[in-house]
Amino acid sequence: MMFNKVIISVGGNINSEDGSHPVETCNKAIRSFQNYSIKVKKQSKWYNSEPIPKSDQPNFFNCVVIATTKLNENDVLESLHKIEEKFGRTRDKINDPRSIDLDLIDYSGKIRCNKNIIIPHPRAHLRKFVMGPLAEINPDWLHPILNTSVLEILQKLEKQKLEEFNF
Repeated sequence: MMFNKVIISVGGNINSEDGSHPVETCNKAIRSFQNYSIKVKKQSKWYNSEPIPKSDQPNFFNCVVIATTKLNENDVLESLHKIEEKFGRTRDKINDPRSIDLDLIDYSGKIRCNKNIIIPHPRAHLRKFVMGPLAEINPDWLHPILNTSVLEILQKLEKQKLEEFNF
């Protein structure tokens, strides 16, 4: 069985129930990936961005992780949901503030769209907080549907604010 390359967007914008800053919570979650057979190979710097869609909730802290796994795409997504739950994520309303958000952006360049999973992530190419960190650690990445490089996508998102965040 071969390893699959996965790209995961990691973020959050509110402290967890134990008072941990979103970056602390997310870093703990990233360290736990190995317990779910997801091996982190690269992690971007942390970035600070405004919520999308714009709202009065706090800014988000985001990074992108490249990992390998033998899990199939559905099992990766299920594992990410379990990790979110473990670190206090509740899914009450869409776009609610959250202590952690894990999105499967890409799974070995596969294209899937069914009731269980959509890959590549359907809105990743519209979000500088995903494309910026991804460009930092994988500037050669091509969007599997758009057949466009992450750097070309990033140019189209130049109006969105994204700042490096040193934690």
